[in-house]
Amino acid sequence: MSRIIVFDKVRNLEKFISELRGLGYVVEYGPHAVLEDHSELTTIKVYKDAKLVAYIIAHYITQYYRAVASASYEDDKAFLNKLYELKYSGEKWSIPVNPLYIVKLVENELDRLLGSYEDSYPVEDGESLVKAYRERNPNHTRIPRILLARLVE
Repeated sequence: MSRIIVFDKVRNLEKFISELRGLGYVVEYGPHAVLEDHSELTTIKVYKDAKLVAYIIAHYITQYYRAVASASYEDDKAFLNKLYELKYSGEKWSIPVNPLYIVKLVENELDRLLGSYEDSYPVEDGESLVKAYRERNPNHTRIPRILLARLVE
Protein backbone atom coordinates (compact mmCIF):
# COMPACT_ATOMS: atom_id res chain seq x y z
CA MET A 1 0.00 0.00 0.00
CA SER A 2 1.53 3.30 -1.04
CA ARG A 3 1.52 6.34 1.19
CA ILE A 4 2.18 9.99 0.35
CA ILE A 5 4.32 11.98 2.76
CA VAL A 6 4.62 15.76 2.51
CA PHE A 7 8.13 16.27 3.89
CA ASP A 8 9.07 19.85 4.71
CA LYS A 9 12.40 19.41 6.55
CA VAL A 10 14.66 19.60 3.48
CA ARG A 11 16.55 22.85 2.86
CA ASN A 12 19.42 21.23 0.96
CA LEU A 13 18.21 18.73 -1.64
CA GLU A 14 21.69 17.48 -2.51
CA LYS A 15 22.41 16.67 1.14
CA PHE A 16 19.12 14.77 1.42
CA ILE A 17 19.95 12.68 -1.67
CA SER A 18 23.43 12.03 -0.28
CA GLU A 19 21.89 10.82 3.00
CA LEU A 20 19.66 8.41 1.06
CA ARG A 21 22.67 7.00 -0.75
CA GLY A 22 24.58 6.74 2.52
CA LEU A 23 21.82 4.49 3.88
CA GLY A 24 22.20 2.13 0.94
CA TYR A 25 19.44 3.43 -1.30
CA VAL A 26 20.00 3.80 -5.02
CA VAL A 27 18.71 7.09 -6.39
CA GLU A 28 17.69 7.46 -10.02
CA TYR A 29 16.68 10.83 -11.40
CA GLY A 30 13.66 10.73 -13.68
CA PRO A 31 12.05 13.45 -15.78
CA HIS A 32 13.30 16.97 -15.12
CA ALA A 33 12.02 20.36 -16.23
CA VAL A 34 13.09 23.95 -15.86
CA LEU A 35 9.87 25.90 -15.51
CA GLU A 36 8.94 29.33 -16.81
CA ASP A 37 9.39 30.80 -13.32
CA HIS A 38 13.01 29.50 -13.36
CA SER A 39 12.39 26.85 -10.73
CA GLU A 40 13.00 23.18 -11.47
CA LEU A 41 10.87 20.09 -11.03
CA THR A 42 12.04 16.50 -11.00
CA THR A 43 10.92 13.02 -10.11
CA ILE A 44 13.37 10.78 -8.29
CA LYS A 45 13.07 7.00 -7.98
CA VAL A 46 14.45 5.37 -4.82
CA TYR A 47 15.49 1.72 -4.80
CA LYS A 48 16.59 -0.66 -2.05
CA ASP A 49 17.96 -4.09 -2.96
CA ALA A 50 16.93 -3.49 -6.61
CA LYS A 51 13.30 -2.91 -5.55
CA LEU A 52 11.53 0.41 -6.16
CA VAL A 53 10.54 1.66 -2.70
CA ALA A 54 9.62 5.31 -3.29
CA TYR A 55 9.20 8.21 -5.65
CA ILE A 56 10.19 11.72 -4.66
CA ILE A 57 8.85 14.83 -6.32
CA ALA A 58 11.12 17.81 -5.79
CA HIS A 59 10.38 21.41 -6.77
CA TYR A 60 13.40 23.60 -6.19
CA ILE A 61 15.62 26.49 -7.21
CA THR A 62 19.32 26.28 -8.02
CA GLN A 63 22.19 28.75 -8.05
CA TYR A 64 20.87 30.00 -11.40
CA TYR A 65 17.91 31.58 -9.61
CA ARG A 66 20.36 34.25 -8.46
CA ALA A 67 20.22 35.65 -12.01
CA VAL A 68 16.46 36.04 -11.69
CA ALA A 69 16.68 37.52 -8.21
CA SER A 70 19.19 40.10 -9.39
CA ALA A 71 18.23 43.12 -11.44
CA SER A 72 19.98 41.56 -14.45
CA TYR A 73 16.80 39.70 -15.38
CA GLU A 74 15.36 42.82 -16.99
CA ASP A 75 18.11 42.98 -19.65
CA ASP A 76 18.80 39.93 -21.86
CA LYS A 77 22.54 40.49 -22.20
CA ALA A 78 23.02 41.16 -18.48
CA PHE A 79 20.90 38.08 -17.68
CA LEU A 80 23.02 35.82 -19.93
CA ASN A 81 26.22 37.27 -18.47
CA LYS A 82 24.95 36.52 -14.97
CA LEU A 83 24.04 32.94 -15.98
CA TYR A 84 27.54 32.36 -17.37
CA GLU A 85 29.09 33.89 -14.28
CA LEU A 86 27.08 31.49 -12.11
CA LYS A 87 27.89 28.52 -14.31
CA TYR A 88 31.62 28.97 -13.88
CA SER A 89 31.55 30.16 -10.26
CA GLY A 90 31.74 26.65 -8.78
CA GLU A 91 28.58 27.35 -6.77
CA LYS A 92 26.13 24.44 -6.99
CA TRP A 93 23.07 23.82 -4.84
CA SER A 94 19.37 22.92 -4.94
CA ILE A 95 16.90 24.32 -2.43
CA PRO A 96 13.29 23.08 -2.36
CA VAL A 97 10.65 25.81 -2.63
CA ASN A 98 7.93 23.33 -1.67
CA PRO A 99 7.96 20.31 0.61
CA LEU A 100 9.14 17.09 -1.01
CA TYR A 101 6.31 14.79 -1.96
CA ILE A 102 7.43 11.27 -1.14
CA VAL A 103 5.32 8.39 -2.39
CA LYS A 104 6.34 5.42 -0.28
CA LEU A 105 5.63 2.13 -2.03
CA VAL A 106 7.03 -0.11 0.72
CA GLU A 107 6.04 0.23 4.37
CA ASN A 108 8.84 1.06 6.84
CA GLU A 109 11.26 2.17 4.12
CA LEU A 110 12.82 5.63 4.63
CA ASP A 111 11.34 5.88 8.14
CA ARG A 112 14.73 6.12 9.86
CA LEU A 113 15.87 8.96 7.63
CA LEU A 114 12.58 10.86 7.66
CA GLY A 115 12.27 10.61 11.42
CA SER A 116 15.66 12.14 12.15
CA TYR A 117 16.52 14.27 9.11
CA GLU A 118 17.66 17.84 9.65
CA ASP A 119 19.67 20.20 7.52
CA SER A 120 20.16 23.86 6.79
CA TYR A 121 20.31 26.01 3.68
CA PRO A 122 23.43 25.27 1.62
CA VAL A 123 24.11 28.99 1.13
CA GLU A 124 23.86 31.89 3.53
CA ASP A 125 21.12 33.68 1.58
CA GLY A 126 19.12 30.51 0.85
CA GLU A 127 16.14 31.49 2.95
CA SER A 128 15.90 34.93 1.33
CA LEU A 129 16.13 33.39 -2.16
CA VAL A 130 13.27 31.01 -1.35
CA LYS A 131 11.26 33.89 0.05
CA ALA A 132 11.88 35.95 -3.11
CA TYR A 133 10.81 33.01 -5.28
CA ARG A 134 7.61 32.47 -3.29
CA GLU A 135 6.70 36.16 -3.39
CA ARG A 136 7.12 36.26 -7.18
CA ASN A 137 5.18 33.01 -7.61
CA PRO A 138 2.23 32.95 -5.21
CA ASN A 139 0.81 29.76 -6.79
CA HIS A 140 4.03 27.79 -6.37
CA THR A 141 2.36 25.20 -4.13
CA ARG A 142 0.31 23.92 -7.07
CA ILE A 143 3.31 22.94 -9.16
CA PRO A 144 4.40 19.64 -7.51
CA ARG A 145 0.79 18.61 -6.96
CA ILE A 146 0.23 18.42 -10.70
CA LEU A 147 3.10 15.98 -11.08
CA LEU A 148 1.95 14.05 -8.01
CA ALA A 149 -1.47 13.58 -9.60
CA ARG A 150 0.16 12.16 -12.73
CA LEU A 151 2.42 9.89 -10.72
CA VAL A 152 -0.37 8.22 -8.74
CA GLU A 153 -2.66 8.03 -11.75
